[in-house]
Amino acid sequence: MVRSKLPSWMFLAALLAAAPPGCGGGGGGGGDGDGSGGSSRSGDASSSGATTTDTGAATTSPVDPLAACGPVGAAWSRCEQNPLAASGHAHPDARVELSIGDPNVFFDEEDGVWKAWWSTGLAPSFTAPEGEIEMGIKYAESPDGVVWDIQEELTISAKPGSGEWDQFKLETPSVVKVPANPPERRYLLAYSGAQGTRSISVGGQSVPVAWYQIGVAFSADGKHFTRVPAAESAYAGKDTGYPSHEGLGLLGEDMLADTPGVADGLVADPELFVEDGVIHLFASSMAVNDKGEPLNFGVSHATSTDGIHWTPQPANPQVVGGVGPSLVKVPDTNEYVLFYAQDTDAEKATMPSVFNPYLGVWRRTSTDLVTWSDAGPGRDFTWDGGQKSEVYGLIAVGDMTYRDGVFRYYYPGWSAEGVPEGFVCPLQDGTYPPAVIVLNLALRAAAP
Repeated sequence: MVRSKLPSWMFLAALLAAAPPGCGGGGGGGGDGDGSGGSSRSGDASSSGATTTDTGAATTSPVDPLAACGPVGAAWSRCEQNPLAASGHAHPDARVELSIGDPNVFFDEEDGVWKAWWSTGLAPSFTAPEGEIEMGIKYAESPDGVVWDIQEELTISAKPGSGEWDQFKLETPSVVKVPANPPERRYLLAYSGAQGTRSISVGGQSVPVAWYQIGVAFSADGKHFTRVPAAESAYAGKDTGYPSHEGLGLLGEDMLADTPGVADGLVADPELFVEDGVIHLFASSMAVNDKGEPLNFGVSHATSTDGIHWTPQPANPQVVGGVGPSLVKVPDTNEYVLFYAQDTDAEKATMPSVFNPYLGVWRRTSTDLVTWSDAGPGRDFTWDGGQKSEVYGLIAVGDMTYRDGVFRYYYPGWSAEGVPEGFVCPLQDGTYPPAVIVLNLALRAAAP
């Protein structure tokens, strides 16, 4: 199949052609997304009609994050509270949240709470056409990283019909706090945005692809983001083909500028990391030539001091063939650990769902964020079809965190339990059983 020659975030258009429009219509980068449920509806798809209010004052009372999930050992274990949240939540305007995907999670040391952002799509129904879907980013807080209070409104959303570079897609958030920034820009958001689709040539076939680029936005509280003004964009005054550069942070062709013969490119699935005043951006990327033929794809790396102007690293992509990067630093070893997805055709075929499936994540380590170890003989985390909250597969890709000696992997999956009316999953056999996208958590203790 053509889709097997491309990273998962590229063949979404082909998958949507075989599925009801709403099945994943709310996302599409590393995975589709939307949040559902605050603490009152966390972990229960059947309670998707519950409502939540804006997150209030954060609790700073000490909470054992492991107590609710069960024992944590050297091997991965699923949290006993899975799923933590489920899509299908109905809003007061009668729109529903289509899915949960692309989570980005970290513990805010300053505020003493876990914070999360994920992609979402709001529409009148699960099968609503693309034009009726409002794509954007949700926000949630938690005292323990297990029970979440989820903000009702979006933190930022796409602008359908505006002609802007991100009018078609806005998803896959990555958020960091930048201490050196002024208060109104304390939180930096990087996201995948697309104006529309373009066709690339794969094996002599024309394949439509959502043409993602990286956007940036700022916030004082992490709950409401504003795109960087067009006049401040690194592309201000430049001819990019886009009518406006509001929010535009980095083009794929610039991320892969050192690729011989590159004429265009895309970049998606951002992962931000801040250290010693330097902001690091890792992302899925692909370069194409003037015939629209892919030259390479993989995980690439750029740096910045302001989150607006980016300097791509030489020899991108650093991890050839990888997509959906997630980066953590382990203080005990002073190593950086990069997690990413990379599956063969045969491996993808073992997954029940055809919607952005992946089998798990590989890991590589580095001491300098430039040179990376080999991936090793197998994946660090792998799909388990025996789990009720991922019975039809995983949805590319989740987010890894590390704190207090424990790796936490937050990841979306397909559940057949508590399915809201009208929600389905497209399977390899061409059927569409009732299913709902949920947010899960797995944990593993670091090696001694």
